[in-house]
Amino acid sequence: MARIIFHIDMNCFFVSCEVAENPDLFGKCVAVAPYASSRKSIILAASYQAKAKGIKTTMHVNEALRRCPELIIVDSNYQLYSEYSRKFFSYFYSITPLVEPASIDEGFLDVTDVCQNENPIDLAIRIQKEILEKFKLPCSIGIGPNKYLAKMASDMKKPLGITVLRKREVAEKLWPLPVGDMIGVGKKTLPLLEGIGIKTIGDLANYPDFHLLEETI
Repeated sequence: MARIIFHIDMNCFFVSCEVAENPDLFGKCVAVAPYASSRKSIILAASYQAKAKGIKTTMHVNEALRRCPELIIVDSNYQLYSEYSRKFFSYFYSITPLVEPASIDEGFLDVTDVCQNENPIDLAIRIQKEILEKFKLPCSIGIGPNKYLAKMASDMKKPLGITVLRKREVAEKLWPLPVGDMIGVGKKTLPLLEGIGIKTIGDLANYPDFHLLEETI
């Protein structure tokens, strides 16, 4: 029987934890940085409102404030983030024992057995709603037959998205995407692939010269 895998990814996790603790931050341009008072500090996370103003992770606070003068910089608090992570992972285990943490803010759940009694979409809606109600954390959920497709699916709709990605939909939904959107293609690999004419995931999937591809990456 095909597996049903959820990839659950907390949206703007560090910022969401800060907003959960301080609701006055909701809907505002917010960023998290260590030593927030230092203009040389680096942005670790930004709200979607801040991202819309051009704020990105690894950007210096000085540059971020130039781009978005109304930006609220909050000191990072890893103890807080770890506590929220512990809480929602504990909740995951109440859904299924088959949980695989991927990082502090994301994890995989094998819900194959759970979905014998509950529709996968209904389960995803319930999980998303309960995480928001219990912990005030928005999340996106990708649903697929394996971890790779589930994770690719969770990236497609943020925030608060639920996306199903089936094997038969790979050519239609994944191949048109930029190859840089593919899991495992980082800043170093991307220009190498583009250098041999690979622009999309479909270009990579159908690349005719495997040996050249192997030598390139």
